[in-house]
Amino acid sequence: MVVPFIPGGAADSAIRLIAPSLQKRLEQPIIIENKAGAGATIGTAAVASSPADGYTLLVGSASNAIGNAIQAKMPYVFERDFIPIMLIADVPGVVVVPSKLPIRSIQELVTYAKSHPGEMNYGSPGYGTSVHLAGELFQSMTGTTMVHAPYKGASAAITDLLGMRLQLMFPALAAAQPHIQAGSLRALAVTTRTRTSLAPDLPTVHEAGIADYEVGGWIGVFAPKGTPPDVVNVLTRAIEDTIKDEEIKRGLFKLGIEVTAGSASVLRERVSSDSRRWERVIKSRKMELQ
Repeated sequence: MVVPFIPGGAADSAIRLIAPSLQKRLEQPIIIENKAGAGATIGTAAVASSPADGYTLLVGSASNAIGNAIQAKMPYVFERDFIPIMLIADVPGVVVVPSKLPIRSIQELVTYAKSHPGEMNYGSPGYGTSVHLAGELFQSMTGTTMVHAPYKGASAAITDLLGMRLQLMFPALAAAQPHIQAGSLRALAVTTRTRTSLAPDLPTVHEAGIADYEVGGWIGVFAPKGTPPDVVNVLTRAIEDTIKDEEIKRGLFKLGIEVTAGSASVLRERVSSDSRRWERVIKSRKMELQ
């Protein structure tokens, strides 16, 4: 199972928690391989070119719905070259700043950013990822100007956020949760349209005054196109049974990940709708293709 980011992000944490139980159900050893770089493109391309036999799978995320709109030369077309197997979870994003910064709300963040144009650096797991575009959307809706700093994964960016080399980030709640709980990062709001049960006291960015702002993350499993239907069915049943397990659900919840089991068609529609939405943002922001 290929995770197209370095260890420590939401997708990586989720699949590592799920893997032991999934391994028992499939009666096959599971190896999790992190192939990071180019906004999830390197790992995704590795799966696209693998044999379509069900033995190499992609742990996909919202970033995969963006790649073909932001990358000028891609070795695959995601919606054409991958078969969705199952949606595993919704992953709410969160707006976080270092606790040392004098920013305690979204409105204070906007005020600070406007008084320091071009001086705030925000990090992401890579150019063209949903975390990157969350920042682009925020700037376009608030009239602020910030500098994007791409990394190979969320954990590396969060390390620099903790060290004040970055001042802001829009990561998955799962990636930031330990640091929020430790008090080293301050959560200002979640990026989903409605509040999440994972952090019920946090307002949404929409509630905090940026009307209609919404960025939702997700985790899903994909196989290369051409994978036989009977193999897909075996994988689907095993994944579905695994994430129904209450112990697995509780474990993911503690990580800041909410199980949202969805069929292949639900996952396909999530990819399609995200692709259309982010393509509009990329064009409106006149973002440079990579």
